[in-house]
Amino acid sequence: MATSEEKRMENIAKLSSQAIQRYEDLQRENERTKTQCVRLQTERDDALKKLQDFERVSHKVIEEVNCIQENLEIEKTCRQSVEALASKLNCQNRSLKRKSMLYLAQLGPEALTEIKLEDDEDEEADDEHACTSIHCQKVIAGLREKLGQTLEEKKHVSSDLEATRENLSKTRDELLTEKHDNTILIAENVAQKKLLAKYNRVSHFAVEEFEVLEETLQLEKDLRSEAEKFAREMLVEQKKLKRQSQIILQSVTPNETLERALREVAQLTHSLESQKLMHQQQIQEMEQKLLSAPLQKEVAALQRKVELLEEEKKEYWERCTKAETDAKDMRFRVEELKKNLQQASNPVPAPAPPPPPPPPPPPPPPPPPGLSLSSNPLSSLLSMLRKKKDPSTDIPLVAQDSAVKDTAKDTVKDSEKDVKQQAVDEMMERIKKGIRLRPVGQTPSKSRPPQRERLPSSSAIQELRGILNTFKQPVQAEQNEAGLQRTNAPSELERVLLRRRGVLQNAQDNSEEVSSTTQQFPSSVLDVSRVKKQPMTEQDSKNQNLPGDTKPDQSSKNHKSSVDSKPNQGHKS
Repeated sequence: MATSEEKRMENIAKLSSQAIQRYEDLQRENERTKTQCVRLQTERDDALKKLQDFERVSHKVIEEVNCIQENLEIEKTCRQSVEALASKLNCQNRSLKRKSMLYLAQLGPEALTEIKLEDDEDEEADDEHACTSIHCQKVIAGLREKLGQTLEEKKHVSSDLEATRENLSKTRDELLTEKHDNTILIAENVAQKKLLAKYNRVSHFAVEEFEVLEETLQLEKDLRSEAEKFAREMLVEQKKLKRQSQIILQSVTPNETLERALREVAQLTHSLESQKLMHQQQIQEMEQKLLSAPLQKEVAALQRKVELLEEEKKEYWERCTKAETDAKDMRFRVEELKKNLQQASNPVPAPAPPPPPPPPPPPPPPPPPGLSLSSNPLSSLLSMLRKKKDPSTDIPLVAQDSAVKDTAKDTVKDSEKDVKQQAVDEMMERIKKGIRLRPVGQTPSKSRPPQRERLPSSSAIQELRGILNTFKQPVQAEQNEAGLQRTNAPSELERVLLRRRGVLQNAQDNSEEVSSTTQQFPSSVLDVSRVKKQPMTEQDSKNQNLPGDTKPDQSSKNHKSSVDSKPNQGHKS
């Protein structure tokens, strides 16, 4: 145990020394980086100062060059004006010479002497003019020399400017590289700081573990010393007991000595067993303590690892949240770009003109006598319900204010639903009680198209259809005779529906008072002939123009055209 603990302590000491050395190395590197950063900052400041000096010099040089250029332009204008004057004077002199030659040809020989004098004067004047022109030429030559000097100075200044610009570009490049190096150094410094913080944590944890191990070592040493002391005391007591037993054996007779020895042996065995048990308990306690100590160490180490992992998890979680926000922004931008692309590629088309109203249907043919007698109002009720459910042939309303329109529609729909529901309920009660209704007789219509799609209907209407299907079978002669007798008197369903006529008329009057538009409703559920096809409103045309609703409208129209023959026949009968 001692060797393993000493090895562990040596390993911990080595690890702690390595951590301390690593920490010192990192501190040295940090100091080096700090010195490098300070040196780079000083170099950057020097470069900035040089840049400022170069900028000042370049501004001064540019100002001097501008002044020289202005002087050059002034001298050029002066030279041009002098040359123009000299050319004018030359022209005047030539014209005067020509005139003098003409006059000399006209004059005689007497005036030659005078002319010679005048020629001398003219020569003197010409000499004076020549002197003035030479002076001008000297001035022009001086100006040209100055021009050459200024041009040379300009060349030198331009070369200096180019050199300064090159130096500026170089210094800027150096500045950029230094900034880049500074950013890299700062990033490395931050990373090293993070590493130092981690090493500090690890070193702190290692110190704590070292302290815990030292405490456990001290405890184990104390326990060992106590155990050694106890063993020594036990040896001393055993020696004393041996001496006492020898003395007693020598002094007492053999029988008594044997009894006493046996008693002492029993006592000693009892005490030894109790001491063994105590030792075993102490050993078990020590083992439990020793087992719990590494577990505690492992738990502490795991807790520290968990703390480190939680910190890393927080960092990764922050990165993840940032990435998620960026992704959401990118998705939102992508959706906006898609919408813009769709709007750009698919411009909004102009609204199509409303279709012309359909022509009115032809009047139904007169029913045969046999069928007119056997018609039933149930078929007319079903056809009315189907018509009310079909949006294409519903009673149209003129488009007005939305509030008035909605209130009128709600009142009319509620009244119609109540009337229909009451009529259907009463009819179902009569059918359940056993009251017979008139049989239904229909001729097979060849022009009826196949019903592709069934409109959604309530459970009561489905029950009515089932009852009507049972009545569609061939009826016996007795039922026909009973139906012929009942044709003269109105059916019970008609009576019930006529009672409800007042309710629907009141609802119709209320809707007409609320809405300023004229709305046409049937006086009763069975009064189908008054409901005529009217031109479609804007809302119906919009509903029909929708691409997803074309098929159900067509199927409802086909179903309606097939059912219209029944209610008309029943009403006329």
